[in-house]
Amino acid sequence: MPFGLVSAWNKRRRSKSQDHSDPWVYRPVEYWKLEDQTAQPTKRRHGSSIFTLRVKEMEDATCSFSEGNFLGKGGFGRVYRGTLRSREQVVAIKKMELPSFKEAEGEREFRVEVDILSRLDHPNLVSLIGYCADRKQRFLVYEYLSNGNLQDHLNGIGEAKMDWTQRLKVAIGAARGLAYLHSPSAVGIPIVHRDFKSTNVLLGDNFEAKISDFGLAKLMPEGQEIYATAMVLGTFGYFDPEYTSTGKLTLQSDVYAFGVVLLELLTGRRAVDLNQGPTDQNLVLQVRKFKISSFF
Repeated sequence: MPFGLVSAWNKRRRSKSQDHSDPWVYRPVEYWKLEDQTAQPTKRRHGSSIFTLRVKEMEDATCSFSEGNFLGKGGFGRVYRGTLRSREQVVAIKKMELPSFKEAEGEREFRVEVDILSRLDHPNLVSLIGYCADRKQRFLVYEYLSNGNLQDHLNGIGEAKMDWTQRLKVAIGAARGLAYLHSPSAVGIPIVHRDFKSTNVLLGDNFEAKISDFGLAKLMPEGQEIYATAMVLGTFGYFDPEYTSTGKLTLQSDVYAFGVVLLELLTGRRAVDLNQGPTDQNLVLQVRKFKISSFF
């Protein structure tokens, strides 16, 4: 049900007599109609709001997407650091960049991310602040986390070296975030993240962990523990064997991926490292062959 909750809130339009100068209150979420109207911000179930924004705001926030504000690149776009002038808030802005043959796939991920994150509110999940959907332009605006992603720190890219206390804190925080997703208390039915990995675990100032990137997330059918998918989606190296061989998605698929991230925390190695020899590229296979002490 893409945008189900979001659309419901945006039916409450502002009257023409209200002040429309606030840049955080723009068109309704039914953006494909491209209506020149205004809408109230979408509200999460715990009271915080998600706002619709315009392309000009995205450009101003990031200095026209300058390389100096570039944070990283994912499968569906580039992420930039930005400052929303109207609120003086530092944010992370994902600019969706897709070739034409992947537009439908990217649009689906965009809608799923907005719909799911608009329902969730947990300290170990990244917060969605706003989004922009103006004609073919798609942007997602998240809270900014200063320490980047977990994989960069484990591989020496981050400025601060993680000690064991911090690694344990990250593991516990990520586990709490996944437990919330898997609990029916989140949205009434469990959610499978389906792309849990170290690059999708973001770190705050004090290394608090927050799970990000919900574009592949799946709401499990009510009363069912297994969902049969047409294709296997996610990231190689984090797939559980059952999902890979049968296409049957379960909550345990996330648990397996969490186990892989734990191995990365313990060893400091990537789940898949193509710079290693053919027999040493997959971390899980390495652990199966050797004692854990051989990694230190």
